[in-house]
Amino acid sequence: MTAQIIKLPYSVTRGAHSRKPRRSKNGTPEERAAKTAASETAPADVVPMSRLRAEAHSEVDGRKLRGSPLRDCIGTLSFGATVVGKMHTAGLKGEPLAAIQPELRKEWLETLDRAFEALATLSVGLTQAMKTLKALQSETSDFPVNLPVPDLGQPVLNLATEHDQ
Repeated sequence: MTAQIIKLPYSVTRGAHSRKPRRSKNGTPEERAAKTAASETAPADVVPMSRLRAEAHSEVDGRKLRGSPLRDCIGTLSFGATVVGKMHTAGLKGEPLAAIQPELRKEWLETLDRAFEALATLSVGLTQAMKTLKALQSETSDFPVNLPVPDLGQPVLNLATEHDQ
């Protein structure tokens, strides 16, 4: 037994679908209004927040805190690097910087100034971190400061010393 497939005209199939009632995945307007009314809460009592803040602060686990105060400087440095790249590209194209609009040059100068300040902040932060780690490294005796170079058992060919002889 073979089935025959009959293609109905578009107007017939469209008319059948248009007679169907409209369906919403979120329910009817009445159901949505009832759900909204049920979810509304009564106004809260006034609670002193200073006590709650102190309790919440004491419950914070310091091991779970993540972040770096220097991370905010990275975006500013990136904008400064973009300006330097634009200036370099203009130089490669042979375009004089004087031909760039004065407003744009002023904006670039401000961006570079902010990037320079961010670079100074990064440099101070990185220097402090390096000093802290070096101090810790010198305090711990089990951490090797200078690792020995392993001998692989193969002589290294040094052409500079052999050529001089």
